Amino acid sequence: MSAPKPRASILDIMPYKGGEGTLPGFDKVIKLASNEGALGPSPKAMAALGDIASHLHRYPDGGAARLREAIARQFGLDASRIVCGGGSDQLISLIISAFSGAGDEVLYSAHGFLWYPIAARGAGALRGLVEEREDALEGGEAALDLLEVGQVVDAVEELG
Repeated sequence: MSAPKPRASILDIMPYKGGEGTLPGFDKVIKLASNEGALGPSPKAMAALGDIASHLHRYPDGGAARLREAIARQFGLDASRIVCGGGSDQLISLIISAFSGAGDEVLYSAHGFLWYPIAARGAGALRGLVEEREDALEGGEAALDLLEVGQVVDAVEELG
């Protein structure tokens, strides 16, 4: 009996490295890109945590039914069309896994969120790093109209 083997694309994923937690000359660094805040947690969030503290041993509703229903009521939407997740990483992974796979290209900005290429590789898709152009926002043109195919192909080949 052989051990299970992950897809080759999984083995190509480099470990995620978060932002620097130190900065010369500063005792305390707040990493805004990691959703850290200089003011600490909201008093309302702290109160809500206290209200549910006696229930923390229970597994939460993974489908977030009550949250989706509340969002739907607030904005007049269909709750069955709302997706909630454990942060943007999970939602991005769900979207990329649902709409791409082996051989598909997932295009993302060179200055975009670091999770895009990780999720693309996890889905077996090709990662397509796209450099922005200076004229990208001029004239209100759609972003996809501004991509230069040569740049995308070169980037995909480099990431190989």
